[in-house]
Amino acid sequence: MSKSRAGTLVLALAGLLLGGGCTEKATADAASPASAARATSSPPAAAADPAGPAGAAPVATPGSATAEEDAASGMTRAAGGCSGAAVAAAPATAAPSAAGYLGTGSADTAAGVDIGPGCTVVVGGHFTGAILAKARRLTGGAAGAVVRLDRTGRTVLSATRVAGTVTDLQVRRGTGDIAVATDAGVRVLDPAAAAVRWKAPGAIGRVAIGASGTVAASGGTTVRIYNSAGRVTGTVALRGRTVNDIAVDDRTGLVFVTGFTQSGGPCHQVQIPFVRAYTRAGVLRWKRYDFAADELGGLCADARGDRLAMGRDGRLYLAGETAGGNTSFSTDGRSVRSKAPNVGYDKFTEAFNTGSAHLTYVARLDPATGAVKAGQMLLTRLDSGKGNTIVPRALAADAQGRVYVGGSAAAQLADRKNLRMNGKRLKDYAGGDAWLLVTSPDLRKRLLWTSWTDGGTGQVQAVAVDGPVAAVAADVDRFPFYTRAPVQTATGRGYLAVLPARR
Repeated sequence: MSKSRAGTLVLALAGLLLGGGCTEKATADAASPASAARATSSPPAAAADPAGPAGAAPVATPGSATAEEDAASGMTRAAGGCSGAAVAAAPATAAPSAAGYLGTGSADTAAGVDIGPGCTVVVGGHFTGAILAKARRLTGGAAGAVVRLDRTGRTVLSATRVAGTVTDLQVRRGTGDIAVATDAGVRVLDPAAAAVRWKAPGAIGRVAIGASGTVAASGGTTVRIYNSAGRVTGTVALRGRTVNDIAVDDRTGLVFVTGFTQSGGPCHQVQIPFVRAYTRAGVLRWKRYDFAADELGGLCADARGDRLAMGRDGRLYLAGETAGGNTSFSTDGRSVRSKAPNVGYDKFTEAFNTGSAHLTYVARLDPATGAVKAGQMLLTRLDSGKGNTIVPRALAADAQGRVYVGGSAAAQLADRKNLRMNGKRLKDYAGGDAWLLVTSPDLRKRLLWTSWTDGGTGQVQAVAVDGPVAAVAADVDRFPFYTRAPVQTATGRGYLAVLPARR
């Protein structure tokens, strides 16, 4: 990542998701926060890779929060799977039961996170320091790592060194296998991250794995599709486009790709978003947005598809950004003359008085057809009322359709000066909030909108949710972020927080 950071943060939010923002001077920040690009070139065919010598697993490191603090945060310690935990009432504000950094080096980064079997939190990136002191090392393993923590985020279960820097990861639902993207290739690990099922070389930016084991890996403008044994079944080449993310749905047999095209036309130079669906053989099935430049009319705001996610409700989710409200995302994606079923209910979800500030757009799509079922704009606002920049870099949805989205935001989130965690008021906005939003399934209510910065700056890079556990990985540009019961005492590149349920 090219920009300088003071740390990277991993948030593990565990607590039953039931049914499931900084005071600043109005003139201080109207600019877009910096964002990091993740992707390079793509891999050829698969190859087997036996695990390297396995070191002892790291010593479990419990956090220091007290039982009284646990009770205050609504944290539960029920055994069993993610869906079997006891339910606790949710406090009105964010109440993480654990929060702390991972890694100590200036080049460290937390890039991907997901939830594994037994609600374990699985995070990947580039880490140095004590967190990897007793890590097992797979072939070529160095500072690139996959770290597994317990459902509370207070105990490290294992750490595994892999070749290259981890740029993304996803856990296969049902089996717990871990698909890992690195700048040295894609590989699928077993649930304990102790052995490699299969691997393929090449610099990979994003990865996705379906319930049946189909893997999609993107590098540069190419997406390769693999079966569960690591054999290439299809290749999608998107020359002339920027590819930002991918997703896999083994129920429909489709692989999804999003990004944008830079084009001319009546808007002169404009970025046009796309979402495309392909079969496992790489044959185009449907596309949305992806308009020709001369179709846009007055919809001349630059727009991009940034993130895709298969929700645990079986729907496809898109997070994009747009430079103002005059955008392709105001359409249903099929025709510029057809309006999107967008939901807006206040000044943070209605795109007015925005200028060219970059806004976030979130949509729910039917994965089989691409039909947009619901969408919503999201923006921050200065004290003057003018819209300001907020960009998405992370996306997930739970089994009830509650949407989790995160990224980086300029001033300021709703009610930012009053944001609290476990009763502590967060310090004022300091130049770039690493934010997380949780919405109701109908997008008509914010269940949570918070920053994890506590006087620092940064951006959320990844988010995951399953049953009672959610997890967020973030990059930290400047300390501090909110901490509690950390797994290491040093500042660095990770953060874990346990939250009670949200209805």
